[in-house]
Amino acid sequence: MKPPVEAGRQPEYRMLGHTIDHRLRITLGAPTGSPVREGVVRAVLDDAGWPSREVIRTVQAAGGVLLDELSQYESDAGQPLALEEEAEDRLIRLCHIASSFEAIFRHGGWIRGNSLGACAPDAPLDDLVGAVAGYVVDDIRQQMELAARPGPFDSLRRLPATARICGPVFDGSRQVGGADADFILDGTLVDCKATIRPERMSRAEIYQLVGYLLLDYSNQHTIDDVGLYLSRQGALIDWSVPDFLGLLGSRLDLPTLRAACRHALTDGAEGEPPPPADQRRPLPRPRNAAAVQDSLFD
Repeated sequence: MKPPVEAGRQPEYRMLGHTIDHRLRITLGAPTGSPVREGVVRAVLDDAGWPSREVIRTVQAAGGVLLDELSQYESDAGQPLALEEEAEDRLIRLCHIASSFEAIFRHGGWIRGNSLGACAPDAPLDDLVGAVAGYVVDDIRQQMELAARPGPFDSLRRLPATARICGPVFDGSRQVGGADADFILDGTLVDCKATIRPERMSRAEIYQLVGYLLLDYSNQHTIDDVGLYLSRQGALIDWSVPDFLGLLGSRLDLPTLRAACRHALTDGAEGEPPPPADQRRPLPRPRNAAAVQDSLFD
């Protein structure tokens, strides 16, 4: 499913990916996370004088109103996958603005091109909402329609609140800049991808899952499975942790990998180094898996 396009506008694919993440999070009853809240705070950090101090004050004030409005969607029971048309339109726009605040958090401050910086001084939140491109609303609405069909995400949404974690952070998150994942749902670490061509996804997407898995040093989240939710296809691809590591050619078990990761990220202060290569043994591979290479991960 390709995003609808307005004449003369190039879709902001990365921002659309963040926006569907936020909209799905609301469905699970967790409307905001620390990256959005921190983004509102860090909006005070301009990019060499851009935007102006007046605009920064305006954006931060609108951000506070945004957080208050989104907080109304917090609920252990979750939220519908689609609201009435007018309410859904506004909610999608709010999620897109939240994504712009998250971008400020991820970059440690403003970067030129963030659409929030183009607002007029003293503009209320409603003006920022109205400035969100129509194609964003159409695109996210279509992705939510896919999620609402009987299938993987609809089933995950019905999990009890105790089995749903949005924006999980890990023991080692602060050692890599505060990394947080999308969801852990019933023991499955799920990363949402809004890619148009999932067959072209690179190793980076898979290694991102590996990274989250290894950063959970103490097994706090008891992750049993990992998966990718493809929001433009309405599909979930998942693996058990042993199969996932085996397919990647892991030569160490998960606790050893986590200890080695911790050792590397703390410059040897914590964790344990990996054993010598001649003591490593590949994990059992799923049937029909590719041959194991002589490395920790192929």
